Amino acid sequence: MKTLVIVAHPEYEDSSTQAFLKRAQAEFETVTWKRLDSSQWPLDVSTEQQALIAAERVIFQFPLYWYSAPALLKQWEDDVLTRAFTFASERGCLADKQLGIVTSLGSAAQEFQAGGTEGFSLSEILTPYRALAHRAGMQFLKPLVIDQFGYQSEAEQAELLIKYQQYLTAPQPLSFEQRVDWLIQQLKRWQTTQPVERQQRLALVIDQLSANQEHLDDLKDQIKLIRQAEEG
Repeated sequence: MKTLVIVAHPEYEDSSTQAFLKRAQAEFETVTWKRLDSSQWPLDVSTEQQALIAAERVIFQFPLYWYSAPALLKQWEDDVLTRAFTFASERGCLADKQLGIVTSLGSAAQEFQAGGTEGFSLSEILTPYRALAHRAGMQFLKPLVIDQFGYQSEAEQAELLIKYQQYLTAPQPLSFEQRVDWLIQQLKRWQTTQPVERQQRLALVIDQLSANQEHLDDLKDQIKLIRQAEEG
């Protein structure tokens, strides 16, 4: 899975959220991190489009500014996503790819709903990206929302790191079994770079996860048999 992350943040250098996310994706060779900056204009549109063609999953990553993405991303869309490239009469160049959104919030996520202080859901606010994906023949992924990163505990940030890495590299939507399998594969990959003592400890964790996964499969088989018996 080749993933292209397009990052639009006017205060990128001062963003602890973007620094955290950049570190989180750095170890994945299949992920390309592209930061938009005003100094890049005028863009080499052909190069930008070729990067999109090479990717299987495209992520727009930005802080929510006044219920939209920063102007950098809108300008990039206007220049790169030409009608001939994106909306060809029969099959545009983005067809069958995936489009995901990673957005960070300054206000609490719970306020983005009817009756909340923001008054609208994030699903409503992000409708233009769903429309883009639909028109381009792309699969629109459930957005990954980062809720007030600066207020998150270490445990919450650790959970975010895994969710973000999975959002970039794992099949989407992600089932529980796929989530466990992804975690096992990442631990195995990390295990090879660790000292012997730590490798042994990781082996125990991997074995336990694998055993739990097998138990889950057995349980699901039993439930399936019970349902078949009830239907019979």
